[in-house]
Amino acid sequence: MSQTFEDYQDLADAGFQGGGGVIVAPEDEFFHSVYIAGQPRKNHLNITEETGKFQIRGVQYNLDEVNIIVTHTKDVLLKSKSEKGKDSIECFSFKKDKPWLGTSRLGDGSPRQCPQTSAERAVNDFCNPCRSQIIVSGIYCKADGSPILTEDKKPIFVFLRGKGMRYNNVSNYLSELFKEEFPALFKPVTEQTKDFEKRVVNSKRIVTKITRDQVGSKFGSMVNVFVLAKGVTLPDQSVLSILKLSQQTLDKFNEKFDWSKGKQASGYGARPSGVLDATPPGEAPPAEQKPEEEKKPDSFSFNFDNIKF
Repeated sequence: MSQTFEDYQDLADAGFQGGGGVIVAPEDEFFHSVYIAGQPRKNHLNITEETGKFQIRGVQYNLDEVNIIVTHTKDVLLKSKSEKGKDSIECFSFKKDKPWLGTSRLGDGSPRQCPQTSAERAVNDFCNPCRSQIIVSGIYCKADGSPILTEDKKPIFVFLRGKGMRYNNVSNYLSELFKEEFPALFKPVTEQTKDFEKRVVNSKRIVTKITRDQVGSKFGSMVNVFVLAKGVTLPDQSVLSILKLSQQTLDKFNEKFDWSKGKQASGYGARPSGVLDATPPGEAPPAEQKPEEEKKPDSFSFNFDNIKF
């Protein structure tokens, strides 16, 4: 009697799962990390990533600024520990629903419930070291808002993490956008639509320009931080297209950044992506792409619906 492997698919989850995650080349990542080089290092092309310059891992290097159109933002909670020079996640919350639950367990095996505020975390011995981080992803673009596309005419998705001393600038920028009063995109206007637009739409209405600054730490050293500023305003039709792209890539965003789903591992190779000040050793960046010449048109006319996804 002829049989195929499909006859035994019930055993798929009871087989050996392999010795680790699949290593994805930087150029093949869906979301590319934006970071500031903390010290010079040469990549596999013998190109030196210059101190203080922006690097887009797997895309471009040594930039003075990066422009994006925000697609997703997410505030998460993360408690990490460092052992022998390697960081690992001790507890993480993607803050999906309230009450927020961490990945660590209490003594009885039940999920740990996260305190709602930094003040509440401060008086909790376990949660005191936990910190908020903001993940911001977006479409890499020119200053005029036109996307910088791959050879296959696909948009390039990038992300940065606001954490530690980089948190406040990112948080304050998003807060200011939340307060902005833009003309309504959805009608009829209701309290529900106004709340949705402030939380979800406002950050997609403009090009976000990212530059670098330095601030002094309590240890006396200077730390590179992101400076986010508003660029050109996009027309409503483009904003609607960005909303569609954001919705289409939401699963990929959650898969990448919801580290509660089996992604708690130590070491550079397995830790959550998003290293801001260094590229993991042994992972050579791809060939540098030549940036397109930026020309600001008299009026914005790019049709986002024309790009392939």
